[in-house]
Amino acid sequence: APDAELLKLADEGRLNREDVLRQQVSRMLKDGRAKTQSLVFASEWLHLDRLSYLEPNRDHFPDWRPELAEAMKEETLTFFEEVVWNRKRPLSALLNEQVTFVTPALAKHYGMPPAEGKEAMMKVDLKDLPERGGILTHGSILTIGGDEASMVTRGLFVLNDLLRGVIQDPPPCVDTTPLEIRPGLTQRAVAMERVADKSCGGCHSKFEPLAYGLERFDGLGSFRVADTFKNPLRQDGEVLFPGDAKPEEFDSVAELLELLADSRRVRETITWKWVQFAMGRPLNSRDAAHVRVIHDKAQKNGGTYEALVAALVESRLFRYSFPGSSKD
Repeated sequence: APDAELLKLADEGRLNREDVLRQQVSRMLKDGRAKTQSLVFASEWLHLDRLSYLEPNRDHFPDWRPELAEAMKEETLTFFEEVVWNRKRPLSALLNEQVTFVTPALAKHYGMPPAEGKEAMMKVDLKDLPERGGILTHGSILTIGGDEASMVTRGLFVLNDLLRGVIQDPPPCVDTTPLEIRPGLTQRAVAMERVADKSCGGCHSKFEPLAYGLERFDGLGSFRVADTFKNPLRQDGEVLFPGDAKPEEFDSVAELLELLADSRRVRETITWKWVQFAMGRPLNSRDAAHVRVIHDKAQKNGGTYEALVAALVESRLFRYSFPGSSKD
């Protein structure tokens, strides 16, 4: 509920002034509830509650422990807090910031040296681990691909949740049973066959190549250069951003992360996802122009979480959504 200061400003008719709104946004963001709510957004956007039901095949992953799923979720939320609140970085830095947080057990799972005698989350500088950095290399996200590290579901995550793309579900008659890897056949090779197929490629070419750079991460997010059949794995590829004429090539995971972090489309998608969360309803075509104004204003002011909140509160989309608010 509004506190005394907000009620006083409203009574005085001063809450329509942008300088006053910005000052109040800054003040309210210092309240711990603002941080808590931002973590709810991160959890919903990145589908983190899914980790509570993660049950990988123990025959394939005999060392799996349920507490690793909770550690993966905590890694992503702690990373979000570090980037957004502690470092006050642009939200796009969530894609490539060279730091993460792991428990000793999660560090061991990832192949990082564990910290002796520590049970809580520890900060890890990733400058010497170029294959990691940003949410796309977190186990919380990589496990979207399932035990087989499916390029279908990983690619769809990038398309839907980072690029705001849309793809139709496959027809009911299509067999969607994933092919198992074997000597001489990797997940990428399977994906490339689908992309090249005339009946499948029209859709699969729009999202599966987005996951090519993640092939070296197994179904639980561990990094390796060969699969269980000793097939060598790659991390090069190309990404076609919606609206661009030509795809951008990359040779490594690190280059892919940089391309995503620098992409206007990714920054716009984060804005769209957050505004939708903040408004508490799906956005539609009538909202698009307003969201574009919000996005441009937030980017002009640094692209930070505070800049995005301020841009929304100062926007017509926000003011028009509440009875009795001024439309001037």
